[in-house]
Amino acid sequence: MKDYFGRENYYLRLITDVIVLLISFYLTSIVSHRNSYIHDREVFILLVAIWYFSSKIIQIYDDFRTLKFIDEFLLLIPIIALQALVLVVFFFFLNDQDNARSFVVKYCGILLVAMTFKKFLFKKIFQQLRRKGQNIRNLLIVGSSDMGVSFFDFVKNNTQFGYNPVGFIDDTKSLYLNGLYKGNFDEVDKVIVENNIDEIVVAMPQFNKQQLDKIIAAGEKNAIRTRIIPDYFRFSSNKFKMGMFGNFPMITVRDEPLNLVHWRIVKRTIDIAFSVLVCLLIFSWLFPIIAILIRLESKGNVFFIQERWGRNKEIIRCLKFRTMYVESKVVVDGKFQQTTENDPRITKIGRFLRKTNLDELPQFINVLMGSMSVVGPRPHAIQHNIESQALIHNYAVRNWVKPGVTGWAQVNGLRGETKDFSLMRKRVVFDIWYIENWTPWLDCKIVIMTVYNMIKGEDMAY
Repeated sequence: MKDYFGRENYYLRLITDVIVLLISFYLTSIVSHRNSYIHDREVFILLVAIWYFSSKIIQIYDDFRTLKFIDEFLLLIPIIALQALVLVVFFFFLNDQDNARSFVVKYCGILLVAMTFKKFLFKKIFQQLRRKGQNIRNLLIVGSSDMGVSFFDFVKNNTQFGYNPVGFIDDTKSLYLNGLYKGNFDEVDKVIVENNIDEIVVAMPQFNKQQLDKIIAAGEKNAIRTRIIPDYFRFSSNKFKMGMFGNFPMITVRDEPLNLVHWRIVKRTIDIAFSVLVCLLIFSWLFPIIAILIRLESKGNVFFIQERWGRNKEIIRCLKFRTMYVESKVVVDGKFQQTTENDPRITKIGRFLRKTNLDELPQFINVLMGSMSVVGPRPHAIQHNIESQALIHNYAVRNWVKPGVTGWAQVNGLRGETKDFSLMRKRVVFDIWYIENWTPWLDCKIVIMTVYNMIKGEDMAY
């Protein structure tokens, strides 16, 4: 069965979300023991309208196939926060002080739980359908260059997105495609029909206008959506800014938000507020417990202090709870020794601290002192930086911002030992993406994902 619900997929998800809204609203009314239901219909219609328009802005329905469950869950938070704001305003105008506080809290709690369960259930249902060959969209890739092949591999290795890349069309047939070559540009109509294509992705390093027009026309003739991957591979960044220098047009190859002072002030304010809360609510009571456990198992300082690179390669003294025996060596014969699985240098309590990321807690002191941020590229030992910088040409871009207690690469599983530099390069890609796409909400998302990973546990945390 091809694309199990097709376009109806969107409407099914929207309608079921509205049903969940309705159930959550009236269930909250029941548990809150409200006396008046006179305006319930009006407020519910308003909540549905707000849900619809806010979900369109955040695009919670548009990327269903390419969103992980944790990403979809995080998109719910701002939408539900807006629902809470609407309810607060509504109760204010009704002068209904008795119901406002408790009703809003209960409604948002019930709605978050219900929506999370519903979306988790939908994800599982669609994954099961895709395993059976249903709800799959056939994808044709235009262009067999490195960009096209990389995109093919990405889609092929991420089956949860629900796409089946059937092959390529290009000017010439390349031997390395191993039977995936479907034809040239003149045969695009025939390829679409014979392979039952649902979507086309153009991934050519250089666009030929006639060829592109032909692809788009063939797609529209067969009612198929065509997407284009922009040719950013000529630059070292996919976030560049076009501007004018006098009368001269100029491209800034990397344009990162934190280059602007006002955004740095916003991030610093959030860092201080969050770190103070962590130190008061968690660090204040957890620190003595961890310190005692560390000292009971092995002699030595509770903290491990290591010099690392901060923003603009400034040397900072990074704090961690000590997780290794004091006599352990980090640098041997001038070469940095990464932590490995079952590393004999690590203590028993140290293994637990690393697995749960609790060894990083003292770095909130670094954040308060201003040398680190809550979220940013993870700081590495100086020797590790020097070795990596020599092999990865854009490695130093990580140092344009302050290092973080947690980071985008870390929450995406890129942590721990790097046995080859391809893993290190991948970390750098994620770190640079974070720098170029930073927003306060992205920081919030990374913090939530960090807590989620701490609870779930991580295979590479050793």
